[in-house]
Amino acid sequence: MSLMRVEVKYYAMIREATGRRVETLEVPEGSSVDDLLGLLVGMYKEGLSNFIYDEEKRVRDYLSFMLNGLNVYSLKGMSTPLRDGDVFAILPPVGGG
Repeated sequence: MSLMRVEVKYYAMIREATGRRVETLEVPEGSSVDDLLGLLVGMYKEGLSNFIYDEEKRVRDYLSFMLNGLNVYSLKGMSTPLRDGDVFAILPPVGGG
């Protein structure tokens, strides 16, 4: 099975949970956004899982997931396929006041 490289960017509290701003991961060819999130949670355990998923293991609706600058929900949601060289970002909600 071939592997693809995906750059993952973290912001705000997600960056704090991972201890990284950016990293490049290898994922199996044919992986989706959902597969990538599963890989990340496997790497960072509950520190990241609690930010990504609610108590019922649903993706929290206040997070934004961007793939090459586009919100994945404007593509195919969590089923959006990944391609070699993609840039994926996890954006927490932005507060203002």
